[in-house]
Amino acid sequence: MNATTRISRRTLLGAGGVAAAALAGCSSPGGGGGGSKSMTFLNDSDIKDDPFGKAVEAFQQSSGISVEVQPVPSDYDTKFRTVLSGGKPPDLIKINDDYVRGMSGTGALLDLKPLIERDKLDTSHFPEELYNFPVQADGRHTAWVIAHSPRLFYYNVDLFKEAGVDLPPTEWSADGWTWDDFLATAKALTVPGQRFGALVYLDTGYEQTWAINNGSPTGIFAADGKSFTLPEPAAAEALQWATDLTCNEKVQPAWGDLQSTNADLQLFTQGKLAMFYSQFSTLPYLLQNVKDFTFDVAPPPAGPKDQRTESSVVTYAIPAKAANPDAAWELLKFLTSEEGGTFFVEGNMWLSMDDRPLAKLAEPPAHVNLFVEAVEHSTLPNQTQNTLGARQIYRPLLDEVYNCNAKAADVLAGAKARVDESLAQQG
Repeated sequence: MNATTRISRRTLLGAGGVAAAALAGCSSPGGGGGGSKSMTFLNDSDIKDDPFGKAVEAFQQSSGISVEVQPVPSDYDTKFRTVLSGGKPPDLIKINDDYVRGMSGTGALLDLKPLIERDKLDTSHFPEELYNFPVQADGRHTAWVIAHSPRLFYYNVDLFKEAGVDLPPTEWSADGWTWDDFLATAKALTVPGQRFGALVYLDTGYEQTWAINNGSPTGIFAADGKSFTLPEPAAAEALQWATDLTCNEKVQPAWGDLQSTNADLQLFTQGKLAMFYSQFSTLPYLLQNVKDFTFDVAPPPAGPKDQRTESSVVTYAIPAKAANPDAAWELLKFLTSEEGGTFFVEGNMWLSMDDRPLAKLAEPPAHVNLFVEAVEHSTLPNQTQNTLGARQIYRPLLDEVYNCNAKAADVLAGAKARVDESLAQQG
């Protein structure tokens, strides 16, 4: 899941508490660095001048801890694995949420549970499912979710009105908003040669969402993370349904026309796409680039069995070999405090883990609060030891499906043995 461009509940230490804890120099398990006044931070992008950067700056000012950000804007997955396996890793690293279990199995990530218990953190303002996402089967809490980015449909209100089509629901409801209703709406909004009614399959979060909503018990992977369940009938049928929006219904752009950077965003802002499925973190782009129409958001349509959506969770970890784990832990606590989370919310970057800043979400879009409500309708793919390896196998094969040259059930069934084998390996 990619939460950097397109990704709910607890009271933590405030800025004064962060500073006090840092000055007290509490020691932590898994490394030295008690009372350290500096730390290093590996990230997949430069955070200078964005809401994240402003939050880190506020932390530095309140705590007196200096943070050296080391941005890696390309090939980050390779870089973070390399530095994590080295003798002197950074004190804090961004880790793709899909890789938490695999990297936890290597012993490379510090268990945060003793720190959570030591500091007696009040977790009542965090969404329980997202907070527990990094918790491993043996109880270790090996990463920290600092924010999340739910997915909804963005839609062009003016095009709906122009076509005389009813607007999507303004609450999480299946009333008038089933898959059949969605298809009928997409058809009414499509004008051949001018615009497409909908786009579903570009955002990879649709795999889990559509599979679950069509009745798949586990979505992409089994609950124990040891088998690939996307080939099962309900899941494969869901992917085929989304693909048929292009291949049969002609209401969705062709796969080949979507491979350039931000192709979906450009189509939408140009009025050539009426609805598309994407994360909360897409909002800043639209606020800046939508000039001549009104846009809003709506829940995904209800499938035959459910109406859920996937949130990308923004996760960070402290390496077990970190030199300054205490300083890194203080930063993590600040980012998920009410004060720290406010930077993310007011900057429309992500939703905060602490639910109190969410009251500061502002229009537009008119129904932005649907992102907050999405937390109660969320689904997350089950973790595996080697999600990266699995996706490197099956996702390229799905191109044949998306290009209308094969059926999802056949391609996924053909990939299952290889994917299952990869899941047995340590990613």
